[in-house]
Amino acid sequence: MNNKWSYGIGISFAVLVVLSFVLGVASSLTLLESFRIVFGSVYVLFLPGFVLSFAFFPDKAIDWIERIALSFALSIAVVPLAVFYLNLIGVRINLLNSFLTVLGVLVVSGAIVFYRRKNEFGRFQNRLVR
Repeated sequence: MNNKWSYGIGISFAVLVVLSFVLGVASSLTLLESFRIVFGSVYVLFLPGFVLSFAFFPDKAIDWIERIALSFALSIAVVPLAVFYLNLIGVRINLLNSFLTVLGVLVVSGAIVFYRRKNEFGRFQNRLVR
């Protein structure tokens, strides 16, 4: 993994942990509940849209501010629709099924990003050989 990504993920994780501690201390929530709220919110409201934004737009197509804003919007649009359609086919809405639905969205869109980047890299290598 790139060093820039490692630092960014580490700093984001540290900010979320500090935010969880502050929420736990400043409210009547337990520490575990505050961690669940903060990290669950990021998991549901940001990550699916973030991965989908890479699936829809390649690396340099949009800048980071647009990607972050689009991540929230895509997550808010995709996650409820996925849970709603699972409910229509008879799957009950509970914590585990919602978690697995969001995980499925992340895995499928992550696979699309991986496949597109793998093909992009292969085409780049073919150009170098010719």
